[in-house]
Parts: sequence; structure tokens; C-alpha cells
Amino acid sequence: MLIDSHCHLSYPGLIENIPAVLQRAKAAGVDKVITIGTDIPDHDKAIVIARAHENVFCALGIHPHHAADADEGYAGPLENRLRNESKVVAIGECGLDYHYDHSPRDLQRQVFLNQLDIAGRLALPVVLHIREAHADGQAIMRDFPKLKFVVHCFTGTPAECEAWLAMGAYIGITGIVTYKNAAHVQASAKLVPAGRLLVETDAPYLSPEPMRKMKTNEPANVAHTARYLAALRGATFDELAKQTTDNVVRLFGGRLLRSA
Repeated sequence: MLIDSHCHLSYPGLIENIPAVLQRAKAAGVDKVITIGTDIPDHDKAIVIARAHENVFCALGIHPHHAADADEGYAGPLENRLRNESKVVAIGECGLDYHYDHSPRDLQRQVFLNQLDIAGRLALPVVLHIREAHADGQAIMRDFPKLKFVVHCFTGTPAECEAWLAMGAYIGITGIVTYKNAAHVQASAKLVPAGRLLVETDAPYLSPEPMRKMKTNEPANVAHTARYLAALRGATFDELAKQTTDNVVRLFGGRLLRSA
């Protein structure tokens, strides 16, 4: 069994035909999916999807791209949903994105901190989005040493990966690792201890080889990333599938092994 630990079933390209998407995932051995809500309107969609499908769970957060769009009073309702929705397994994705800077950096940091405070109160794991902001992200996370977290879609350097690992991070690897020009991601993926590696699609984005021409990525394709990673790390596919599934359950909780 594989788990796609990070995708966006609520996004165009997937939301229009979720039953077929999930059927293809199951046929590929992907038994569970975590869909991520990235802003307040998206949370509604993610929750509806997770409630409707027993093998779908969700995380809710404010993506750094949307930090500037969050209403002043967003934190209270977000915390209530995280507390009360049975299919929610984490807060996020949240963090810092200095590549696009869709939101001012000081606002990104404040919204990030607000969500980490919520995670601490609720004892929830955190899904981090960190792009070209690893030093600042690490400086912030050092003030939250008790939180469990994953750096999703890791695209940093091996040195940045090692720094996150030293802080206890899980590392999420997407189909980017299969790309010919992704040597730094491949090197980082080899560094991650077996007990801290997750596989994910970030669908509908980042289709892996040999499906890279596929316009809309989907959870079934996490199997291609897992096969590539297994070969890269000198493991069998079955070993890597079991290990990454165990890691997802350890990070996000045993509910992932049970039906809704």
C-alpha cells in the first residue's frame, strides 16, 4: 500500500472527477490520500471531499501565497475546524515562499506563526511549504521544538535537507525527483533516513517521469515516484512503500489505517 501524503483534490483537473481519480489510485496501489486545503474557501471543498470518501483525509492551512488574502479573523474559525473535523489530520500547508512573493514576507511570517501556535495548542502535525526560504523557516521552527512536521515537496539543497533533518523533520518527495535536472533533489532524497521519508504527488502539479507529459498529475502517479526512489536508495519497491506508509501513519496518526 502507498499513501499520497500531499495532493489537491479540490483543484481544477481533479475535482471534476474524483471517483475516477480515486479508482485509478487504488488500481495503482495507492490506498489513502491526504488532500490539502490552502485557503478558507478551499477548506470547504477539502472537507466535503474527505467526508465523501472514506480513504481521503485532509489538512487545512493558509498557504503563504494566500497570506495576504486571509481575513483578519481567520485564525479562530480555522482552529475550530481543525479541532472539530474528524477527517483532518494536520494543519497546513503553511510556511514561506520567497520565490513568488505573492504575499509580503512579513505577512507570510505572521500567518505562518499564527498557524504554528494553533498546531501547538491542538497537538497537530504541520505540513510546511518552504521555497527559497529555508534559513528563515528553520529559524521560526526552532521556536516550536515539540511540533511534528514535514517539509513538503522538498526542492532545497542537500545541506538544507540535512539542517531540516537535524530538527526532526520528515521530508516529502514529489515527482520532481524523477527529472533529469533535479540532481540536488535526488542527492537530498538519498540522505533522508528511511523513517523520515514521505512520497507525494502535489497533484494536479508535478507529474513524474514517465508521466511528465500528463497535463494533470493525480495520486496514482505517486507509485512512479516511489519506484524511482526505491531504485535511487537501493531498496525494493515493496520496502519503500511499506516504510513510507508507516511514516505517514506515524506523522499524521492511526486514523489513516482505519475507515472513516
